[in-house]
Amino acid sequence: MLLAPSALAQTQIGGVTLTPIKPAATAPATSNQDDYNRESIPKGYREVRGRVIGPSEGLRLPAGSQIMVRLVDLTAAKSLVDIKFSTTRLSTPYQMVYNPVRLNAAHKYAVRATIADKNGKVLYSSTDTALPDGVRVTLNVPVTVR
Repeated sequence: MLLAPSALAQTQIGGVTLTPIKPAATAPATSNQDDYNRESIPKGYREVRGRVIGPSEGLRLPAGSQIMVRLVDLTAAKSLVDIKFSTTRLSTPYQMVYNPVRLNAAHKYAVRATIADKNGKVLYSSTDTALPDGVRVTLNVPVTVR
């Protein structure tokens, strides 16, 4: 008779046999560990993430409120990336991924946020916050009552 190690022992509960599975090998820890890995961003792309911050922490928003975070080309007066999502309170996290090939070195770029109620009425907005240079940057965007 072969004896299985206790880690692989089966347990029977109410006519159901439970067999533990061998845990997957874990990846070695890195010094820049995130809640996701570097491969989550396409090669050559850049990421801006942070929080949309309200006038007070934990500010509750009306049901159905939408946040729009935009990467805008201030020189050409156009939006390059628009991220829209629902939220019920501030501050709230955002993440924007973009291809830097779309940027013109002679132009100025900014991140802008607006919060609208379910009918589209703008409740809060930000000033233009300069787009920082870098592959992965953190940028908090404060909004004020409109």
